Amino acid sequence: MARWYQDFMWMVVRNTFCRSLNRNYNIEAVFHDEEPESPFILMANHSHKSDPYMIGGYMKNTLNYMANIDGVSNLQRKLADLIGAYGKKKGAPDFKAIKHTIELLKGGHSVGIFPEGDRSWDGETAEFIPGTASLAKKYKVPIRLARLTGNYLSMPRWADFPRKGRILIDFYTISVEEIMSMGLEELEAKIWSVLYHNDIKCPLNKEVVFTGENLASGIQRLLWLCPHCGTQDSLQGEGDSIVCSSCGEKWLLDGSLRFSPEGIQGADLKDWTVWQKEEMKKICHDNGRSILTKTDDITLSEVQDREDVNSCHGDLVLYHDRVEFNSVSCEPQVFRIESMVHYIDNFNKVFEFDYDKKRYRILFEGKNASKWIFFLDYLKNIH
Repeated sequence: MARWYQDFMWMVVRNTFCRSLNRNYNIEAVFHDEEPESPFILMANHSHKSDPYMIGGYMKNTLNYMANIDGVSNLQRKLADLIGAYGKKKGAPDFKAIKHTIELLKGGHSVGIFPEGDRSWDGETAEFIPGTASLAKKYKVPIRLARLTGNYLSMPRWADFPRKGRILIDFYTISVEEIMSMGLEELEAKIWSVLYHNDIKCPLNKEVVFTGENLASGIQRLLWLCPHCGTQDSLQGEGDSIVCSSCGEKWLLDGSLRFSPEGIQGADLKDWTVWQKEEMKKICHDNGRSILTKTDDITLSEVQDREDVNSCHGDLVLYHDRVEFNSVSCEPQVFRIESMVHYIDNFNKVFEFDYDKKRYRILFEGKNASKWIFFLDYLKNIH
């Protein structure tokens, strides 16, 4: 439950960190409707790691955010409690988190939820995890919506350094009366119509100049396929350039994530990710291809009580029906794709999944983990 110290800490955060965010990112807020009295559910699209604070800085009420705190330090967990954040297991159903959400609403407190469940990789709003809208209907609380524009361009998930341009937050409210007058599907469609956003393609962002240094640094976390030579995992960021270490081809990236020269992969980073996914599908349907993709020099561990055990260094290889881990120092392991569940990329640092009642963690050491999520999602859907 929200406690007095959480209200106090939010007051401190609004007057310190939130003001700093406003200065650094030129945040502007537009209030289309009044903020309701607590309790209510705040829902927003999610691309920037500081989205909760950007939104919370403009709220009158204290928000208890449902957040991913797996993989953070004990100190960070304590700080999360100070501002009312509570854990939600990433990539898997978490009935404990849902129960706590219900308790907060019944106790008259407001909760903040990002219905995508994770930050966007390419700036486009992902499909929502179902269930949040039904809570509003069942417990008859209003919904406060916050649509953020420019948050992805200001700090893409894959990037090492922030940019400066402008972030716009549009606030809307769906009243209890309106919620109760709609069916669940109609309500979910309304929420989607407000929150859906494509930051790279957004016309509003084309009016803003986004600037920064080393704009391509970290790009290997998102891009894994060279459109010039077709080599996998050869792309790196060097300053403002995307460079293929295999063929030497270069593309200059600007603050709006447009690149030059254009090619078969399009004109901006969103185009490139769409092209990359289509090429991934072709790879998956190539029956003459045994190995679909691989990542060398990773560390595989089991996770017990949040600690890594039985760690081993080796290579990860993806086939049509399985993932193999091969090592010169440990026994090889085989994971059947249909049995790999609850896989996530956590804080751009680790890839985790459940298999045979065990939790596994892979350290990619700055390499691309996102491609494994895209490959596994697609292979599961076609099998």
